[in-house]
Amino acid sequence: MPSSHAPEEGAGAGFSAAVARLPVELDVSVPVRQFRVRNLLALEPGRLIETQWVNGEDLPLTAGDVQLAWSEFEVVDTQLAVRLTRLV
Repeated sequence: MPSSHAPEEGAGAGFSAAVARLPVELDVSVPVRQFRVRNLLALEPGRLIETQWVNGEDLPLTAGDVQLAWSEFEVVDTQLAVRLTRLV
C-alpha cells in the first residue's frame, strides 16, 4: 500500500510535496572590481558595468553558504535568465 507521505511526481527525491515547494533564495554572484555603493546609486537604465567574469565561464549558484550548481547567463527574448549547466 503506498504511503500517504510519498512525494508528488517531480517534487524531488525523498522530500514531501510541502517541503519541495518551500521557497529558497538563490544567488548568482558576478565578480565586480571597485564597485561601491555610490556606483550602485548612480546606475541608470542601459548603463553597463565592467565585471571580472569571463563570457562563457560558469558562475556558482548558491543558497546561503551551500553551492548547489554551476550556471551561465542567457538572454531569453528581452529577459536575462540563468541556465543550470551542472549540479554539484
